[in-house]
Amino acid sequence: MAQYLPSEEQIIAILRDEPMVGSQLRGALGLPKKQKMAFKQMLADMVERGLLKRTSHKEYQLGDGETQEEKREKRFKKIAEQGGEDNRRPAARSRRQKDKENETRIKRGILHQVDEEEWEVHELETGKVYEMAHRRQAPGKEGETISFTLYPHPKLKHSYLAKVDRTAEAMNISWDEVKQKFMDENNLPKDFSPAIKKFVEGIKEPGPKDFKGRIDYRKLDVLCIDPEGAMDHDDAISVERLPNGGYKLGVHIADVSYYVPEGSDLDEEALERSYTQYLPWTAVPMLPEKLSSGVCSLHQGVDRCAFTCMMELDKNANVLSWDFHRSVVNISKGITYQEAVKMMEAGDESIKALAEVTALLKKNRTKEGLLEFKSTEYGCKFNEAGEPVQIVPRQSDESNSWVEECMLIANNCCAKELKKRKLQGIYRIHESPDTKDIMELYYMYPDLFKDAPVMLRDLGKPRSGDTNLNPVAFKLYQHLIKRAGDDETLMNRILRSMQKAHYDSNSFGHFALNWQDYSHFTSPIRRYADLWCHRELARKGAEINAERAESVIEVCDLISANEIKNMKVERISIKVCSCWILKNRIGDDFEANVTGIEEWGIYVSIPDPIAEGLVRFRDIVGEDFYVFNPDQGLAFGKRSGRTFRRGDKVLVRLLRVDPLRGQADFSILEKLSSEPKKRRRQGESRDVRERADRAAAAEALGYVSQPDDDDFGEHDDFDASYIPPRARNRAARRKSLQQNRQHGGKKSSGFDNNHEKDRRKKIQRHR
Repeated sequence: MAQYLPSEEQIIAILRDEPMVGSQLRGALGLPKKQKMAFKQMLADMVERGLLKRTSHKEYQLGDGETQEEKREKRFKKIAEQGGEDNRRPAARSRRQKDKENETRIKRGILHQVDEEEWEVHELETGKVYEMAHRRQAPGKEGETISFTLYPHPKLKHSYLAKVDRTAEAMNISWDEVKQKFMDENNLPKDFSPAIKKFVEGIKEPGPKDFKGRIDYRKLDVLCIDPEGAMDHDDAISVERLPNGGYKLGVHIADVSYYVPEGSDLDEEALERSYTQYLPWTAVPMLPEKLSSGVCSLHQGVDRCAFTCMMELDKNANVLSWDFHRSVVNISKGITYQEAVKMMEAGDESIKALAEVTALLKKNRTKEGLLEFKSTEYGCKFNEAGEPVQIVPRQSDESNSWVEECMLIANNCCAKELKKRKLQGIYRIHESPDTKDIMELYYMYPDLFKDAPVMLRDLGKPRSGDTNLNPVAFKLYQHLIKRAGDDETLMNRILRSMQKAHYDSNSFGHFALNWQDYSHFTSPIRRYADLWCHRELARKGAEINAERAESVIEVCDLISANEIKNMKVERISIKVCSCWILKNRIGDDFEANVTGIEEWGIYVSIPDPIAEGLVRFRDIVGEDFYVFNPDQGLAFGKRSGRTFRRGDKVLVRLLRVDPLRGQADFSILEKLSSEPKKRRRQGESRDVRERADRAAAAEALGYVSQPDDDDFGEHDDFDASYIPPRARNRAARRKSLQQNRQHGGKKSSGFDNNHEKDRRKKIQRHR
């Protein structure tokens, strides 16, 4: 005999004290497990009639007496009053018929709170009202514009539930919290230890005692040119015209090594940081602020300890001699790059002399070969509250090149001095590009290699000596940069085909500069490699052979690794700012350029506001299936035949933004640049055209990834040794078949006539 079920009054009496989940309620009523299904059905009926309701935590509590049917009718009536449309889920056939080619699954709407736990969203485009899915955390704030997706209601067959398509944490966070989380996640140091602070507090402004044994340049006209807003000034320049028509060029650098003892806690902390980390909203210094912006910094009108590279140049700015020594300087003009240009226009003699000598220095570099990459760096503007409002390209004035040429020649002399004195120097080396990377660039952008001055087969020839300099590859890259012109997409792709510069204890050469000797001497406040070189240049007598506090090889490895990490952090920090600007523009449409394609999606960039983002293949509108072809660098739609390549213009919609990680997701709504038209040859049959289309589709999908032998005739500099074996074998078989047909052989046979004759003779002998 079946055990009885409790009455509705008993259930209501228990739930009047506290809400319970089904298992707790069944235990409180003393029901056995075999009554579970019947009891659940009873509870469901009570919920349907409004006697009970179920919370997001699956707990039953007393209802408001309104049945589920009455709630649905009330919601539909509300929609009708607002002029909206019915949001009930249509039948499968109807859904298929109503699918639009340009409709994205991400929608946009405004959140409204119905009661304590229930929320709904009003879609902006259609006015439809959708119930929000229950979650432990509120989906957002009242009146907030959100992006959301729909999925079928688990209980009501003809309705949808809405789900917020981003995390509340990423959108409802303040800018100060974003900055703090960014610093924490990237393990950026917050402050210096108490011991270091105590040591730095004891450092005083330099005086006569500190200037003993130094060469005095305080009466010299010394210029310090830096970007606007710079706090640490570590380099200055002086130019003197000599009676013989030559020049005396002085590069004066802050003497940081005088204040940072080797092997001290401060030195170890500086090595651990390796660099000053520059972020759009702040800078994480390598050295404490009292040193970086105070005692060491070369401010105008105050005496400072410096390390000088004084060079004597002839009338053509060729370096005749140089000398490194400690000095004392007093900056006569501390100006910005923009102010330097204005002073040049006004006829300032010191600026004119600087521009004159640097023009000659650059001319000398051009004779040896010059690679000038045109790439844009970006900065961020902030409002009064300190929040990002605009991403802007950084301006580069003519005066930038004046300072750059002086720093380059000083670094070159530093490397030569380190080698000449056999010191344990740290050198900046740059290896020549790998042949595989060059060939990959050739397959993706063959037009860049048109009329190249060198043969690609010469790239792999062995070079004599222990050097990274490669004249053949250097000439090729000069040609590639010239062919790329102002196209930043091509320029970035050329840069990615090159090796990454790094530090080494041997002077193996710098490929991009085309110099055998190059080091870093000019920025010891923000780079540890420069601080190390200063210490080495200051060594005399027994100090040269003395044991160093750190191994030079280990230091090179550490600062090279930290450089890569810092570059990634700086790149992401700009994206964090751009995503913060975009966070209130979810659902907006933008014109964008395709900047890259990978197996997981398409990267796009929008011009206003300047930002980058990812389009996952599933977020491209329509019912197509996209495949990435790495050989051709494109995404191909298997159903539509539509392709996406770098440089294509597209219309995108912003779907998701995560300011914490600097990530933005877009959806491609439309391709604005036209597909390349296929020319129809005169007299070409339909079958031939269809075969050609199928072949093109197969190649785009990667089934025919190797080019035919005819594809290589476009460039005279391509050597047959680089043709893949598969392509050569295919060409050989095709040639054999053509010869066989000319001699009357069968079309389907792969053998020539001689093989056929031998086969027939063997058969006759056997008979």
